Amino acid sequence: MEALVTGGTGFIGRHVVRRLLRDGHRVRVYSRRSERPPWLSGGEMHPGDLGDFSRVARAMEGCQVLYHVGEMKNVNRAASERNVKLMEHILGHVRKAGVGRVVFVSSITVAGIPSAVPAREDTEPRVLLSDHYTDYKRRCEELLAGQDQAEFAIIRPGPVYGPGSEHLRRFLRALETLGAVGLPFVRKGESLAPLVFVEDLGEAIALAGLHPGAGGHTLNLTDGARHSWRDFLAAAADALGKKLRLLPVPPVILKLPAFFVDFLALAFRMDPDASHYVEFFSSDLHFDNALARAVLQWQPRHSLEEGVREMVRDYLEWREAHR
Repeated sequence: MEALVTGGTGFIGRHVVRRLLRDGHRVRVYSRRSERPPWLSGGEMHPGDLGDFSRVARAMEGCQVLYHVGEMKNVNRAASERNVKLMEHILGHVRKAGVGRVVFVSSITVAGIPSAVPAREDTEPRVLLSDHYTDYKRRCEELLAGQDQAEFAIIRPGPVYGPGSEHLRRFLRALETLGAVGLPFVRKGESLAPLVFVEDLGEAIALAGLHPGAGGHTLNLTDGARHSWRDFLAAAADALGKKLRLLPVPPVILKLPAFFVDFLALAFRMDPDASHYVEFFSSDLHFDNALARAVLQWQPRHSLEEGVREMVRDYLEWREAHR
């Protein structure tokens, strides 16, 4: 099988590429980077910007599966519109290119704040999020579901953590500096968090393009464990050898843009609609991954503690190299 992975050198995309190469597939890596990264031992580099639709179309030619992991930076509504236009162009070219399946990496925020936990893919949302990032992901899902040019599989990851993210490195630097002083956090951080380790996510995305039964499915992708934001922050502080102190703040006070919302949004690359995201982070967000396990024959391989230790190890090596 030959595949194209957009954003193939990024935080998530590199794990998709590694899994495909490990299984013997031919991989084209579409990235803004022109040089081959040191971790990439195989595959073809296709340098280019996602805003260059004709270059994306040429890179697709002859591929059986397109993994659309990358995106143009979502800094405002106009940028999100460009990402929707990119999906329109992709779907207009897949049949001509010979692409039989498109795997799209969406976001768990499209599922909103669920009306019941654990939430399944068909659980009605109690609150729909309307920030420009979630809106773009939702519209791309609708485009995929409404076309007949290629099979599709949609992966909705929860907040992704692990080594290799510049955002998470900055997050850990802030935690290292401020954790013992005190971080304001809604409801003491005790609400459930729908996290997923980046390597586990990369494997699931890769499998979504390989398993025949994955076609036509939208899959919530989290580790399925019942852990809280406090558990995540405490594991990170422990791996850093630091103490963690959370300052409980009532949600009503945080309906205005707040430090903790910006703090987590930075770490997990979210662009918050602040009042809804305060509710998002203060609600129990527990998504059942049973459908993903069954359809993809997949299961997460890393516990929260193991994944956080890998993330912190990467941060400490990065910090030492940049002193």
